[in-house]
Amino acid sequence: MRGCSIPSPTLMYIIHELRERLRRLLGQVRVKNARLRRGLLGGLFFALLTLILGTQLAPQRVDVHPFEVAPRDIVAPRDIVNRVATERKREAAAKAVPTFFKVDPTVRQKAQLAVADAFDQIRTVRGQTTQEIKARVDILTARLNLGSAVPSETFASLLAADESLLTVARTDALALTDSVLSREVHKEDIADLRTRIDQESDGFKLSVRESWLKAFVKELVKFRVQPNVVEDTEQTERIRKAAALSEDPVMWKKDQVITKKGEPVTEEQYAMLQDLRMVGSRADFRSWLGTAVLSLILIALTYIYLWRYRSDLLEQDGKLFMLGIIGVTTLLLCLLMTAFTETLETGAAYLMPIAFNSMLVTILLDNKLALLQGAVLAVIVGMSSGVDPINATLVALVGSTVGSFAVTRVESRSDIYRAGLLVSAGNIIAIMAVYLLKAYSILELAPWRDAGLGAANGIIVAVLVTGALPFFENLFGIVTPLKLLELSNPNHPLLKKLLVEAPGSYHHTILVANLCEAAAEAIGADQVLARVGAYYHDIGKTKRPYFFVENQFAGENPHTKLPPSLSALIITSHVKDGLEMAREARLPQEIIDFIPEHHGTSLVSYFYHMASKNGGSEYVLEEDFRYDGPRPRTKETAICMLADGCEASVRAIRQKGPLTLDQIESQVRRIIDDRLKQGQLDNCDLTLRELDVIAKVFVRVLSGVHHARVEYPAEMQGKLPAQAEAPAAEVPAPAQADESGEGKVDGGLDQQRPGEGDHLG
Repeated sequence: MRGCSIPSPTLMYIIHELRERLRRLLGQVRVKNARLRRGLLGGLFFALLTLILGTQLAPQRVDVHPFEVAPRDIVAPRDIVNRVATERKREAAAKAVPTFFKVDPTVRQKAQLAVADAFDQIRTVRGQTTQEIKARVDILTARLNLGSAVPSETFASLLAADESLLTVARTDALALTDSVLSREVHKEDIADLRTRIDQESDGFKLSVRESWLKAFVKELVKFRVQPNVVEDTEQTERIRKAAALSEDPVMWKKDQVITKKGEPVTEEQYAMLQDLRMVGSRADFRSWLGTAVLSLILIALTYIYLWRYRSDLLEQDGKLFMLGIIGVTTLLLCLLMTAFTETLETGAAYLMPIAFNSMLVTILLDNKLALLQGAVLAVIVGMSSGVDPINATLVALVGSTVGSFAVTRVESRSDIYRAGLLVSAGNIIAIMAVYLLKAYSILELAPWRDAGLGAANGIIVAVLVTGALPFFENLFGIVTPLKLLELSNPNHPLLKKLLVEAPGSYHHTILVANLCEAAAEAIGADQVLARVGAYYHDIGKTKRPYFFVENQFAGENPHTKLPPSLSALIITSHVKDGLEMAREARLPQEIIDFIPEHHGTSLVSYFYHMASKNGGSEYVLEEDFRYDGPRPRTKETAICMLADGCEASVRAIRQKGPLTLDQIESQVRRIIDDRLKQGQLDNCDLTLRELDVIAKVFVRVLSGVHHARVEYPAEMQGKLPAQAEAPAAEVPAPAQADESGEGKVDGGLDQQRPGEGDHLG
């Protein structure tokens, strides 16, 4: 077959042995409850998916401490703020802000209170008239405590001065204190202020005229002058914070090396590793918890789709297991591509073969399921890739979708490579679109490099799918169009055996296969499965080929020497023989089903009637003359049953002479109606409309095979006796057709009407 190759027998044997051992192992631990089995299977792939995603999405931790040597290059898994460097930068900005000061009003208030209290003390001491003047001077000197700047004579004058004069002096002192301390007074300004007070400059004029009293007021105020400027902590802190926050954080970009292997880890690097949760021997449970939740969501989405749209797959543990294995294998292949990250940088993400999953699932299971799982894997790869997640997801999704649609109809291995080229084209277009969206120039190297990697991705996927497909087909017993094409190869050992040892049966098989293919195509069934299944439906006849009339070329019929019960046993045994041969050759179960189901539970009527006539019907059990079945359970095996019966029956009556179209149609519809009345079609879902279509197709094909011949002039002149029609007396005994529909030549039983005898096989 074009583009078709059969796996080597050694590989087939290894895969079969692996499959059988896996079945035996699962059979020993098989859980009877179907829901529990599905739960365990889902739990297994949930654990595997969590483990794989965890290694990719969760930060890789390293057991290291400050000033220890890094065991490997540590790369930032995402953009992160360098906390230590940012704090250092912001502290420097805050320190650059000068200290702000403000005038403390309480300094002036306290100075004024002290000045007023001084005059109150003067009045108090003045009132102590019972004491001598010298004693009162000493008391006043002690209370005012102005030091040596004010002579004792001034204190004596204060005690003797007029009250109005003291009032004027008090007013001047308070005014001068207020004037001096209403402005900013720094420590370094004190000496200058005192000088200006002495000089009565800059508004420091006094109204009092007495020189001694003026000198007292000046000394009193100078003594109370203190710095009134204090640090404005609130304003300074606010402005420093604003200055610090205005500084942009120091960023550490994704994939930037934090510390290199063999170099000591600084405190700054260690702080960054802590912020990334990459330090410590134990895994961060938060990252793994998030990964587990993500895995649970993905598993749940797949289950919901299967439950809603493909509930039949939920009942097939092998196919569910295969679906999970394909997904996990795809993820592992994507992880393998990350080994090229250092060489290809971000381009390694475009080598991840997501389309491998979509193409395999489409070929082996279902196109829509492949699209769903491909989309899920595209998101996972986008999240774990070294490029922008949106870009990586977009490219992976395009390649996955193109790959799924490209293999919806695969008829040869070359179709897989054609699909790989389409994936390459889809990847190139998606990658170039991403770069154009980023306003990159197409003249730069990066877009063309990544486009080349996207093209290589499609080729890699095609190679991987071609290599993996036979493995999954044989390990899980999946029948794909490619597997069917391999089985249709005439060089297959069973078909070669049928051709060599039972050529008549082989010819019958080819005609039946043509009928099955045409009918299946007409009603929308699997035409390839119908044709290939028909090729193998009679392989059991190679055990005893000469007991079947189509192989009796010498004209001898061994059944004439056998009792009918034994003949019936030999005829029906070709089904059991065929099953044994098919299982020994490890044919898929879908093909094996054609062998017993093309006869169903039909009766070998000729030998049953013969036995009834010879021995009495009361001693003959009808069950001994019936095939074991089962009845056809699919449209394809039902079509094979009808085609087998119609071809044999029409061929049998054709031996008596040319047939008209009406005769062929009448015989075809009689056979189909007979199978329908016997209930042989009860277990398949063929409709009456489809049966009518099948009948029309059979009539068209059979009329082309059994059309009337036109005599050539040479034949009429007797020049080509070898090709002339045999006289009626030389025509072999007419073939009879039993109720199973297989018309055969029955060496001396031609007394029955055509179509009512038994097909001896």
